[in-house]
Amino acid sequence: MIRFNHPLQSRQASEGGVELLPNFPNPFVEMTMLRFNLPNPAQVILRIFNAEGTEVNQKQAAFEEGENHLVLQRNDLREPGIYEYQLETAGAKTIRRKLVMF
Repeated sequence: MIRFNHPLQSRQASEGGVELLPNFPNPFVEMTMLRFNLPNPAQVILRIFNAEGTEVNQKQAAFEEGENHLVLQRNDLREPGIYEYQLETAGAKTIRRKLVMF
């Protein structure tokens, strides 16, 4: 059974103070928004992995302190399935969440 969280539930924080919110919508067809909070301005690396653990996409950008988001489009992934993503900053440990694309 796959369980999906509402975007206002299930926050996940790292030791570096980065807070990763659930992507919404999840599951998604055309696009999903990956939201996160940063305690300070930071360079962020988002890595997407397929079910086998192979990295299939990476996005990198600079973001301001507070709530931010990245949009993941259908064409950013190779095919429908279950993916895991991790968000990294220089001051935070890697944090992960799952997303599903139909």
